[in-house]
Amino acid sequence: MRRQTGDYLPAVRALEQALAIYRDLGSRGGEAEALNAIGTLHRVSGDLAQAEGYHQQALDLARAIANSWDEAHALVGLGRCALAASHATKAAALLHQALEIFNRIGAAEAPDLRAELDALTGPPPAQ
Repeated sequence: MRRQTGDYLPAVRALEQALAIYRDLGSRGGEAEALNAIGTLHRVSGDLAQAEGYHQQALDLARAIANSWDEAHALVGLGRCALAASHATKAAALLHQALEIFNRIGAAEAPDLRAELDALTGPPPAQ
């Protein structure tokens, strides 16, 4: 809710509290999700370095626990950071990796990400 209102600092604080709780509970999936959410808030508030750091932590953790959904979300976050930093080629590569995962696991996010990737790179060639 706070993200939707643009009230980022309290939202980051709330998510950092959630992150601490997930860590205390040993919920590594919750930890990865919180890291991604914090990364997204940093990105939309313009702090790309912080955003990348949180998304990279989420990516490393998601891969360590074999959580494909959080892995894909971390890749999306990193891709959007790259895009915001005007690194379109890197962004496209990261978003493509995420799309492959979303497609493999049948995630509802796949069509929207495909559209985002097509807008960035153009649609894939017809087969």
